[in-house]
Amino acid sequence: MSSPSICRPMLVTLPTTRARWRMLWCALVIGALTACGGGENSDKVAADPATTATITNKSAEVPVTKSAASRVPVYRFFNTLTSAHFFTTSEAEKASVQATKPFMTYEGPAFYASSTAIAGLSPVYRLYNTATGVHFYTISEAEKNSIVATLPQFSYEGVAYYASTLSGTGYTPLYRFFYTAKGFHFYSNSSTERDSIIATLPQYHYEGIGYYVLGSDWQTPAVPHTGITGAQCYQGGGNFTLGSCGTTGAINLNPQQDGHRAAVNPMSYGSVTVGATTYPNTSCVKDNVTGLIWEGKESAALALRSGFKLYTNLGGNSSSTDASAYVVAVNAFKLCGFNDWRLPNVEELQGLVDYGRAVGARYNTTVFPNSQGAYYWTSMPNANPALAAEAWVVNFYNGAVFRALRADSHYVRLVRGAAWTGQRHLVTTQPYPGDSANNAVIDRKTGLTWRRCQQGRTWNGSTCTGTASSFFLEAALSHARSQAGWRMPNVKELNSITDYSRYVPALDTTLFPGDNGLNVSSTPWLDNSSYTFYVQSIDGYVGFGGGASTLRLVATSP
Repeated sequence: MSSPSICRPMLVTLPTTRARWRMLWCALVIGALTACGGGENSDKVAADPATTATITNKSAEVPVTKSAASRVPVYRFFNTLTSAHFFTTSEAEKASVQATKPFMTYEGPAFYASSTAIAGLSPVYRLYNTATGVHFYTISEAEKNSIVATLPQFSYEGVAYYASTLSGTGYTPLYRFFYTAKGFHFYSNSSTERDSIIATLPQYHYEGIGYYVLGSDWQTPAVPHTGITGAQCYQGGGNFTLGSCGTTGAINLNPQQDGHRAAVNPMSYGSVTVGATTYPNTSCVKDNVTGLIWEGKESAALALRSGFKLYTNLGGNSSSTDASAYVVAVNAFKLCGFNDWRLPNVEELQGLVDYGRAVGARYNTTVFPNSQGAYYWTSMPNANPALAAEAWVVNFYNGAVFRALRADSHYVRLVRGAAWTGQRHLVTTQPYPGDSANNAVIDRKTGLTWRRCQQGRTWNGSTCTGTASSFFLEAALSHARSQAGWRMPNVKELNSITDYSRYVPALDTTLFPGDNGLNVSSTPWLDNSSYTFYVQSIDGYVGFGGGASTLRLVATSP
């Protein structure tokens, strides 16, 4: 390809000051953009009615969903006539350009973004300069609105894709440069190229990180479903029987019960392939919802990874019967080719519990053979200093989460996968009667949006006022149904906001002030259908019962 190396990375324009916008406009008017930023022939891509319509329709049809296919490539073309680059996520537009624009050289995916609107991601807007043929992309809604209002030569074409304004696990920075003389921005997601430009091309002014696109380890934010099925919904009428979620009784009581949502992020597992080797599930298993890879267990009692061995959880103990020594041994063995195995946290391990199964083995026995319906250690110690001799366990016998003495012996299942880094929660505003602005919290890791106050309390703009209401199960389901845009969470979702590094409460009180309750979930305990699972916000204990409980709602979508 004949273009200089500086034209190889992606080129999108991000937020600028009004002065720079004027500078850019002047440069475009006099035809200065003849290199990477655009050029007189750039409009030949956007001017095609078919391709323009594709982009417009695509942005209008983006659903609010949580699909495993939401991470999509942003395709890059190189314009051999102008040395400009063109970007699209549309498969139809990509095919059209390849078929009808011989001067556009396809260069493959430049980076990855989300094709769907997901809580925690922001839309990247696409505008087209009808006077110059230059496309402009911005993640700033304020800038987009300003351009539409004050620069009539720009035609707004909709949302190009979704990215993040914040860093975090799975996100890759997009570096931004400004070429002052020509009035355009240059972007690259390569730190090597960034450093090379800074060192060798002084005409490019480095402005830092523009925003964050999706890395190879990005996973659609999701909480695995509980496993409660479409035949396990409460029917109403005060008898607490479970039956088909499609009955009039179940729907009239609450059409967003746990069983009604069985198809939302259903638990799903797959094999792990490294190189030419596909490992059996007795070695390792991939969780398709979270992206985590789990250790499998062997049947032989004396094998290193026997599913029948018990371990203490004292941490740093040199004993071969301690979980810390087991982690070292499995990593030395390089199970499935990896040496970064670790103990899971509560949220990760609880994700494997199948609450739709009968007592005794609440897990997928086919996917996880040689396992036990018993206690499994997590990496989380008790945050109460007076109980430092305890750590948290998940009980695969009945689905509870509680504390155990670290000197006790329980089972271990290791996991690998990046623990969340970066800012996890964002404050937002979600319609709710009586609440002031900033009454909700987005969890970027799970994709869920939570009301900050328990039911019965009101957000006044700085805290929750009033007294939390108590509900018995059927009343809680009925109440949740009457709150437009909100629903009861299932037990895995409810426990995902627990912060096990805190105590009394085990919640971030800046985000969720004044909660020391026993919050009810929509997940039934199958052993006694009059009971449902709850989460004790004082310390994060997960149990089941039938008494009156407080209630915290989550947004209906997803």
